Amino acid sequence: MKLPDKICLASIFIVGMILFSQCSPYAGKSVLHIFFDGVPETDSTSLLSTDQGGIQADSLDYSKGILASVEPEGFIHYPYGERECASCHNEQALGTMIEPQPGLCYICHEDLAEQYNYLHGPVAGGYCSACHDPHKSEHEKLLRYTGEALCFYCHEAESVLQNEMHEGLDGMLCTDCHNPHGGEDKYIFQ
Repeated sequence: MKLPDKICLASIFIVGMILFSQCSPYAGKSVLHIFFDGVPETDSTSLLSTDQGGIQADSLDYSKGILASVEPEGFIHYPYGERECASCHNEQALGTMIEPQPGLCYICHEDLAEQYNYLHGPVAGGYCSACHDPHKSEHEKLLRYTGEALCFYCHEAESVLQNEMHEGLDGMLCTDCHNPHGGEDKYIFQ
């Protein structure tokens, strides 16, 4: 490999390390704006947005970070809504949690294993996020889906609906009979 090729590869590696080793979504912008048009610098004056008439837009609130401008309406998990990321996420190791599920959830929420003799599969396996979104949802209780769509995400609809116990139950929800977390028997009846 020729010397110019080595220098080029080393430069790309160094720039890549600078860009991808930043802890904040804003930190990399200080380097990116040098190389790419349209990437704003990170000082607060360059983050202000204006409408076409030159008036500062009130709909964007950058004081809480970039996610403040894209929040959907719906239900927000308290720590996420308060930007208390460290309540769940390990700040020292990005992408990891302070504790695995379900222990992480049970820091604030009731331990369901102590409440029921039989647990629904995701609860027994400690996979709260199989049904609940840990950040935000359009649905109550931070559910990923509602009604049959939630149950049929894991349980095969055809198999469930062909069960003779479910005959004549048109219009009923699974949760009209079954507790989604657990129960006193293996069928987790309410």
